[in-house]
Amino acid sequence: MTRIILAAIPALLLLCAFASVARAAPPPVGSDDWNIMKGYEKWVIEQHDTLGRWCCSTEDARPVEARINDDHWEAHVRPEQFPGEADRWVIIPPEKIIKAGNPVGVALLWLYQGRPQCFSPPDGV
Repeated sequence: MTRIILAAIPALLLLCAFASVARAAPPPVGSDDWNIMKGYEKWVIEQHDTLGRWCCSTEDARPVEARINDDHWEAHVRPEQFPGEADRWVIIPPEKIIKAGNPVGVALLWLYQGRPQCFSPPDGV
């Protein structure tokens, strides 16, 4: 009996770890983010960073407030858009900036596990 309980502990710990991770999801239908991104889903999922890595999907991308600070871009991460994330400004590494034009017309940030995967300035770079 003790062996069975001890054998089950790692599985329970793993289950708890996955249960506490926030799951990404597309913007809720009818939300401001959904209305902004509607019609651009194909473009969003086809993007890569400058190193050729996929940005991810509409589940990770959101329209964001963005600014240039000194010589780099920063994007505003808000918990309303990225559940489980703290409200903060993140620095965008240069290799994460999409150089092609942005048909959406507003800055987009692809955020995965708290890190920028890609960023598209509002009018390209």
